[in-house]
Amino acid sequence: MAARKNAANKPEAKRPAISKADAIRSWFKDNPEGTAVECQKALKEQGIEVGSGHAQQILNKSKSGGKVDVSTIKLAADFATAYGDVDAALKAIDAVGDFIQACGSPQKARTALETYQTVADALQ
Repeated sequence: MAARKNAANKPEAKRPAISKADAIRSWFKDNPEGTAVECQKALKEQGIEVGSGHAQQILNKSKSGGKVDVSTIKLAADFATAYGDVDAALKAIDAVGDFIQACGSPQKARTALETYQTVADALQ
């Protein structure tokens, strides 16, 4: 039986500051009309080696984010009913969605509002 090689002497690879997928997403955000090959070339100039297939896969996943299942549609129906109709529910989502996006996450938005309430109560 042959002895197994041990990889203990290999130096650890340094992790990049940004993942390849995040770099691809960022590039497509800045260049919405760009192609996977253009993305590959641009990232290569920045020292990030990605294949055009990888860039295309990330682009496709980001474009297909709107798929919903039946349980999500049921939640939407309940939400629309709570706001009276679909148009009112969409306006509420737009208003709240912009605030949440500006805060960075739903949890940060909640924390910001709770902190604001605490400060406002303390000033009264």
